[in-house]
Amino acid sequence: MSAARSSSVSSETLYSVQYLRAAAALAVVLYHISALSQVTWGLDPERIDHVGAAGVDLFFVISGFVMAMIVARPGDFDGREFWIRRIARVVPAYWVITLVVFALALVLPSLFNSTTADLQTLLASLSFVALDHGDASTAPLLVVGWTLNYEVFFYAVVALTAGLFGDRRLIGASVLLAGLVGLGQVLKPANLSLAFYTDPILLEFVFGILVYRAWSHRPQEARSLVQLAIFVMGALLLIAQWERPVGDLRMLFWGIPSAAVLYGGLGTLSFRSPVLTRLGDWSYALYLTHVFVITLYIKHVIPQTMMGDLPWQVHYLIMTSVAILGAAAYYMIIEAPLSRWTLRKLSRPSTTASIQVVPVSEPAE
Repeated sequence: MSAARSSSVSSETLYSVQYLRAAAALAVVLYHISALSQVTWGLDPERIDHVGAAGVDLFFVISGFVMAMIVARPGDFDGREFWIRRIARVVPAYWVITLVVFALALVLPSLFNSTTADLQTLLASLSFVALDHGDASTAPLLVVGWTLNYEVFFYAVVALTAGLFGDRRLIGASVLLAGLVGLGQVLKPANLSLAFYTDPILLEFVFGILVYRAWSHRPQEARSLVQLAIFVMGALLLIAQWERPVGDLRMLFWGIPSAAVLYGGLGTLSFRSPVLTRLGDWSYALYLTHVFVITLYIKHVIPQTMMGDLPWQVHYLIMTSVAILGAAAYYMIIEAPLSRWTLRKLSRPSTTASIQVVPVSEPAE
């Protein structure tokens, strides 16, 4: 691929990826609001908005796409810079929240249902390792952090195949991930850590890589109606499964429609919106912090105020709005400054001035 072509693809897809990140994060928020509010409003537990969890699947597909775009850029692949950017983008914001959860579980364990201040779990969480804790769980201290364990594992696969073997098309990475999934299907490992790293959800990163290959090789004039149709088809497939519970075939029922949404959205969502771009910037912070907002609101705000009689739809709106505001604050006060600081500290002095943290071009989840 020529340098001009790569640059064109990168700039052309920037905003659409941001908008889809925002949509993915909001979908996850909706799912957790729906799931955690069942008891409060006596809603039918069989009618949870499960498809909101597909926001995670969309994140994984987007991550595969962005990694493929980054690795395909002209010039030599710099593994050190690759890891510096990944660390600066993902680690600081996650570590801060993880350490806060550990401290709260240590000092105020009554705040949590099952989370405990376990040192081994803390170290595994900070290392992004899905460790079998022996209690039928590999969950990190921050429960939603299980997706980050997959993300960092995917980064390692990309760095290995692109850095050591020059796999700039990520063919080897895709084969390796598919092989792990196939191995898991054959062996059905009882060990939860092995089961985690051979789960079919890994294929969603491959879907993202394939979306990039298809997008980057499309004719420049191939746009509009075809991509709009693909986008609408993917969205309708997700909506049709609104109440389908999370299952083993999520990569089929949610991953493939998410890939269609991404591919179609790359050409369809070409407009510029400062609001949606900001929401995309805040998507990682929103993902990390929203459960705290929802839990606090349901457990403490509603019981101690006169707001309990409001329609549940109003509560949904309040929780979503507060979660977004909290994410914006976390992004501006914690995530962005720490990312910039980490980038400066890890970068070589000669390259620090030319490297910037630009959330729209880096994957979060």
